[in-house]
Amino acid sequence: MLSIKVAIMPDKELSTRLERMQAELGRAGLDAYIVSAEENIWYLTNLVYKPEERPFFIVVPAEGRPTLVVPTLEARHLGTPPIDSDVVSYWEFPSPEGAGWADVLRNAVKGRLSIGVEGKMKASVARELKDLSPVVADVVEGLRLVKSPYEIERIRASARIASASMGNLLGTASFGASVIETFTVSKSVQTKLIKSGDFNPLSTNLLTVAWPAPQSAMPHSVPPLGMRFGTPGPNVAMCYFRVNGYAAECERTFFLDPPGAEDRERFAEVEEARRRAFSMIRPGVLCSELDEAANGYLRASGYGDRLLHRSGHGIGLGNHEEPWLAAGDDRPLRENMVVSVEPGLYFDDRGGYRHSDTVLVTKDGYEILSDYPTDIEAMTIGRGGLGARVRSRVVQAALGIG
Repeated sequence: MLSIKVAIMPDKELSTRLERMQAELGRAGLDAYIVSAEENIWYLTNLVYKPEERPFFIVVPAEGRPTLVVPTLEARHLGTPPIDSDVVSYWEFPSPEGAGWADVLRNAVKGRLSIGVEGKMKASVARELKDLSPVVADVVEGLRLVKSPYEIERIRASARIASASMGNLLGTASFGASVIETFTVSKSVQTKLIKSGDFNPLSTNLLTVAWPAPQSAMPHSVPPLGMRFGTPGPNVAMCYFRVNGYAAECERTFFLDPPGAEDRERFAEVEEARRRAFSMIRPGVLCSELDEAANGYLRASGYGDRLLHRSGHGIGLGNHEEPWLAAGDDRPLRENMVVSVEPGLYFDDRGGYRHSDTVLVTKDGYEILSDYPTDIEAMTIGRGGLGARVRSRVVQAALGIG
């Protein structure tokens, strides 16, 4: 399935990306490069493609015009290519011998001696190309590490939506409310995007959810839809968005009942870990050093057995992408990278404590793009008034939750 983004991307943005990629191919000694990952196709062409069983490829030569290899079904839909390129098509999948995508792709790289491919390339595709002895090199991912001014504005817009949505999400989390009500916030976000006229359903993913205590101790679990808020302890809310191709996230730990001394201590420890991470963010600092500043502090404070994950990750076209704020990533931060900062502590009997923000690395430091309160007073929202309880009962009745 093929779609062109609604929001207009400047032609210069795409042409600059291609120029940078071809320069990188020259430095790497590659004659051509085969792009097949959905996000990388989007990055280079402004096309959103969901391949299903029919793959889409871009063959990028070190010099000259790229070639788009597409199924016949999409050739007419494509119309005029969004970049200066040739378009060739193959007949369906599966195809008779000599007419399939592999045959057309081989012809597109004919005469190229050194061919690069993505590490994310599907195994089924890699098997078809193994006799070409392709070189695995994540060239496009390397280009995507540092964001252009255009990309920063798109991420900034997504972060604004995520921040505003956090307030709406917390408004659903009253005493006795169910998890499913937190999911419904994303529907209102989608409606607003549609009304704005700036909405591409294929490059937009919207997830709002909150984990009640103590389920919040398992941050990658799916909380039961009928699970209710009200057990004392930390709840964790998340707005995890990709809006028209660019991602952002905002996560907050919140309390319905006043937090006790233990909650306050753990909350403060995570906030201190975040403060230490933020104090390190600037170009030249290694990702691993930033992780050590945050998670290293929590380990030194005696919480080593309460850690579940790294301190953060890159954000861009994907919600999780390079670089990784982890012990194993020794790459330096660079100006105009965008990362999350989200160290956390997890206690099975009580819940999890974690804030996450979308953060831009600037020339001299950082800018937090997801602007929502983080202090424990603001995150103690109370059990909810009569209006919140009535709204909760209406939603539960409409969704058949007894």
